[in-house]
Amino acid sequence: MSHHKFTAESASPLQVPTMYPPELAQLLLLKQQINNYEHSSPNNIRQVQEKQLAALFRHAHQYSQFWQNRLNSIDYQLIKDDPFKVLSALPVLSRNNLQQHFDSLKARWKSLEEKQIITAKSSGSTGEPVRVEKEVNRYMCYYTATSLLEHEWQQRNPRKTIAILGIGMTPAKRDSWGKVYEMLGMFGRSEIRAAESGTLDDHLDWLAALKPAYLKCSPVLAMELARRAIEQKRTITFDQVISHWERIAPAHQYWVKCAFAAPIINRYSCEELGWLAISCPQQHLHVCSPTVLLEIVDNNNQPCPPGQTGRVLVTALQSFAMPLIRYELGDLAEWGEPCSCGRPMPVLKKIWGRERHLIKRPDGKQIPMPFLGDEIGQLKSIRAFRFRQYAKKDIVLELEVTQKLTTSDIQQLTRIVNKNGLDCFPFHIAEVNRIDWPKQRKRDEFIRIDSPWQGNL
Repeated sequence: MSHHKFTAESASPLQVPTMYPPELAQLLLLKQQINNYEHSSPNNIRQVQEKQLAALFRHAHQYSQFWQNRLNSIDYQLIKDDPFKVLSALPVLSRNNLQQHFDSLKARWKSLEEKQIITAKSSGSTGEPVRVEKEVNRYMCYYTATSLLEHEWQQRNPRKTIAILGIGMTPAKRDSWGKVYEMLGMFGRSEIRAAESGTLDDHLDWLAALKPAYLKCSPVLAMELARRAIEQKRTITFDQVISHWERIAPAHQYWVKCAFAAPIINRYSCEELGWLAISCPQQHLHVCSPTVLLEIVDNNNQPCPPGQTGRVLVTALQSFAMPLIRYELGDLAEWGEPCSCGRPMPVLKKIWGRERHLIKRPDGKQIPMPFLGDEIGQLKSIRAFRFRQYAKKDIVLELEVTQKLTTSDIQQLTRIVNKNGLDCFPFHIAEVNRIDWPKQRKRDEFIRIDSPWQGNL
């Protein structure tokens, strides 16, 4: 019988033993479990999701009246051994369902205490605000663990300064990025500022004085700050701009790179579920497979292949307090090919925006409106823009300009609109000093007006 001789050379490098508080130890263990998905295979991930789905269906059937009725309507008892078959047979869960069946969607088991429940509310940018209940301990642990993983993927240093700027934010100054980082012994300054509390110049003064390594704000606000900084010939740089609330368009990336020498890091989340996808170092969005099963489907609720735009459905695999199964966010997205980074989680090539942003041409073709602004946003004389469609016909491009448009500008705008498939509609340009944006976090770059175009806004 041979014996392995333990030597100094064979030992791992010594580390100081560290005792973490139970709360942090649990969080770090969960993060490591999520991290393991990076080293698995698509087939193994699917098998794990199958087990999670089966557990969610059993729980929903037992404790939620809404889901018991819906599952019974598809002969759940006959097909329950095939969770993915159950999933594909279920009707889509709409925002209207959440509003009308809020109480019956709840799933309450005996040991669950009401103090463990939090209620998340959507921003209402769709015109249909909804409420979703979550088991706070489970939700926050998964959310924070995924946040830590996202920081790790992007190689951020929590010992540096981060500035957070957004509508409705409560101003604050802290010596860390939060309690978790304090427990990890990482103390980097963080400062929060309300976007409505000052002008672009005020915010630039604040950033110049604070000198943060990271700026977290909406891509639209980041672009506005960038353009203003270029106008004033200010030199402000960041390691990264972290997106918040809105989708990122190429125009946002272009201006932020020009002004701040920084990329905008894409993330995909929603109030109802939390994290949906995070970016790898190659800046490809990977679905958060440990906690979310994301589908992209066509108008018949059939899966879309890579390259085809479809509607986003999400199933929150840990949503036991109020199961969200095949919930339709109202977003449009497109699958991408596997990423060169090697991570096996599915890749979202593009998030097109809201489903309500589609314009339907007379020939039946549907065109996502937001990305028409990718080229428009790079014209130097245009500070902001919004499309309006009147009575399903006239297209009006509302422009906030720094100077009057030239004939060349107008011709270029017309070419952009026509080449994107809108040449079948009457097209008008309206120059304004300031666009009257609604007072909410997210901006809609396209709105529908039921009445005919009368020549004014």
